Amino acid sequence: MRRSLALTTTVAALFAAALAPAAATAGSWTAPRAATRAGTSFAASVTADLRGRMAVGFTRRLAGRNRAEVRTGRTRDFLRGDSILLQSQRHAVFDVQVALPSDGGRLAAAWLAFSNRAHRVRATTIDARGDFGTPQPLTAEGRESAYQPRFVSGADGSLRLVWSRRTTARGRPVLGSVYGAPFALPAPGVGSSPQVAVDPDGTTVVVWLDAAAGRVLAAQAPAGGTFGAPVVLSGAGRAREPRTVVTAAGGVVAAWLETTGAGNAVLAAQRPRGGAFGPAVQVAEPAQRAFAPRLAATSAGETLLAWVNTNSASGFAGRPGIARLQRLGAGGAPVGRRIRLSPDGARVSEVALAHDGVGSAFAAWSDGARVQARRLAPGGLLGPVRTLSPGPPAHRPAPALAGAAGRAVAAWSERGRIRYSIYR
Repeated sequence: MRRSLALTTTVAALFAAALAPAAATAGSWTAPRAATRAGTSFAASVTADLRGRMAVGFTRRLAGRNRAEVRTGRTRDFLRGDSILLQSQRHAVFDVQVALPSDGGRLAAAWLAFSNRAHRVRATTIDARGDFGTPQPLTAEGRESAYQPRFVSGADGSLRLVWSRRTTARGRPVLGSVYGAPFALPAPGVGSSPQVAVDPDGTTVVVWLDAAAGRVLAAQAPAGGTFGAPVVLSGAGRAREPRTVVTAAGGVVAAWLETTGAGNAVLAAQRPRGGAFGPAVQVAEPAQRAFAPRLAATSAGETLLAWVNTNSASGFAGRPGIARLQRLGAGGAPVGRRIRLSPDGARVSEVALAHDGVGSAFAAWSDGARVQARRLAPGGLLGPVRTLSPGPPAHRPAPALAGAAGRAVAAWSERGRIRYSIYR
């Protein structure tokens, strides 16, 4: 009887194992590849989507001309085909940004180009064959330069391009092959560092810096509506470097630095879906002397907040230091232990964070001698540090990083070339 029962139990266990899905195996980073060869290339941006598409945008100096370019490929493979030349001129062209919409539509690209005594935003969309129409001049009027064009992927499926000028901030929706009508953001220009998030209901939340008063402010607008009165998120100290992210539950988390003279603390506040921001919570104490806060949210329900822990008591001059990370709970308060990301001996200036689309995240940085990355599984589980670059990158700032469908793409400038590596 006992032997029969044991045999039955064993057979049942084997049958169940056969029916269970295969356990997901850990991926690895590919050896770095060159996205460019001729000329001098720099300032990469990356994007990836759930369909396995990816793109790298960059600026290239070639034959005395400045060029905005894009290359496309698949995360299961590599970049393929020739570079797509978006603009070439002798005047400045820089800050190329790329984004793939969640509906599988055309790749969006935007960049800055000097024209008529100012830096102008140019933008276009690119089809699967690499074809695109005449780039739209989104800031053709006036003599104010534009700064920091950035795509915002909304939790409602929207894609928007936002940017600042000297005294104003604006945006446009990406509508298939064109960019829609402009809309105003409440932040007063480039010095305010406006950060934009769009929740699943289409509510736009903008968090920005009131530089004169040293405060972080926030305002929100319902889908199709206007922005309400701003609210102050920060406390009595001098604030700077606001950041925002939409959580898996549809809330919005804002984080920033704040100092009263002893060094930068890291603070965070959370706005639940359909609600208002709650009180600020201190995530890292002033002794961290923090710089470069970064936020990411995962589909596992985690919010990740990273910063650089330095030895500088100044609140306004960044320093290299140790990359650290803290998981946040539903109200924005710290959950679990504080995590050290960078290894002993590495001094970094900033960390890049990206969600992999299936619950985990990636962190990447440069210490001036190498580009490194590691995977972060739910619950604060850390993968090993991996070195991606064979040689020193051109700059200490973190590489461009994007993730989707359990994969990630990192890109950086090294010896005048754009290099990239794929986690798969």
